[in-house]
Amino acid sequence: MTTASPSLLIFTLGPVQERQRRRLLPPRLAAFELAIHQRGIQAALAAGRGCGCRIAISSPRPVHTDWGVEHIPQRGRSFGERFRRALKDLARRHPGAAYVVVGSDIPELTSEHVRTALRRLEQDPEAVVVGPSPDGGFYLLAARQPLDTVLAAVRWQRRDTFKTLLTALREANHAVRLLPALADLDSASDLQRWLSSRVRLPDPWGRLLARLRSLLAALRRPHVPLALGLAGPALAAVGTGRAPPS
Repeated sequence: MTTASPSLLIFTLGPVQERQRRRLLPPRLAAFELAIHQRGIQAALAAGRGCGCRIAISSPRPVHTDWGVEHIPQRGRSFGERFRRALKDLARRHPGAAYVVVGSDIPELTSEHVRTALRRLEQDPEAVVVGPSPDGGFYLLAARQPLDTVLAAVRWQRRDTFKTLLTALREANHAVRLLPALADLDSASDLQRWLSSRVRLPDPWGRLLARLRSLLAALRRPHVPLALGLAGPALAAVGTGRAPPS
């Protein structure tokens, strides 16, 4: 019997709406902020394809990507309702297949995280794999069976979201397998922590990271008057690889 290919579902508002929902950078760097959200989707796509997953994106409107990506519309008034409906739609399209759900704002997500989740589902098909986030949420959810009843009990977009998910899973007698925690980019402070980290990220993340550090350092550099009365940047040293002062 042929085993159905696993699915990777990217749950996102899309680059433009993600930027409108949460501002990570000053307005003058809007193009770079949009690039961050685009890179996040690209990283998730690469992580799924690196594991041979079928790819789907759940978003309010279709997100422009390359070939072979399904679109699952987001429907519902609340985050939880949209999330649950997206999983139901995915299950109807590909019944019985394992699935992995991720966001589009996890810079350190790689194919190894997805591969590990799928490996643990192979070892225990009844298990549920969860990747927690330091802010109390989760960045990855993987399973083979429907979880609608469990997800209905979760308190979404709160600091105890991960905790309520674990409680609901255990009350439903699901074995839980945890992945290493990864941070998401949900606020300007999250971005600052990421920029100041020493994590080595592959291109195009690496180039974008270096450019953002340079631009933010320039924006925060004090200005002094020049001889002609024009303002110019002061000659202040900026340490390589360090985040700009807050």
